[in-house]
Amino acid sequence: MTETSVRGSDYVADHVRAVEESNDNVAFRLSTERPRRGVIVISVFGDLDMITVPRFTEIVQQRVDSSAPVIVLDLTGVTFLGVEAIKMLAQLDLRAHLSGKRLSLVTGVRAVDRPLEALGLAARFTYGSRPVFEQRTERAELVQPRPSPQPPRQRASDWAAMSR
Repeated sequence: MTETSVRGSDYVADHVRAVEESNDNVAFRLSTERPRRGVIVISVFGDLDMITVPRFTEIVQQRVDSSAPVIVLDLTGVTFLGVEAIKMLAQLDLRAHLSGKRLSLVTGVRAVDRPLEALGLAARFTYGSRPVFEQRTERAELVQPRPSPQPPRQRASDWAAMSR
């Protein structure tokens, strides 16, 4: 079952919600906003696995094909990132690049950062934060690259506690 609602204009607020259900459980939800002209922020909530990726890809590709030069994928609400989703992110990044657009990820959750890092793909993407994209700044400042996510380092006191 898919539910979609649209309101606002291209310049003010264009909110789109898509809910994809699988086996009576909500698998993922999307929220699309246009916080300012030329920027689309797509927030994702839930699991991105082999069941949900085809619908997710269809919706996101429509946004990538829009006229906005900056597409932001806010993945802070993702609870599971499967292999199909990782492949799709790499394909979307390439598609955006080939069309002269910038695709940026907002992450910061282990469910997203860890698989990208483990597969050596974290450095491939451009990262940013939602406030950066929502502010009225110059286009050159829209994307703030950040280092690849790193797992937290354990302190010597943590090792000592584990050896007891």
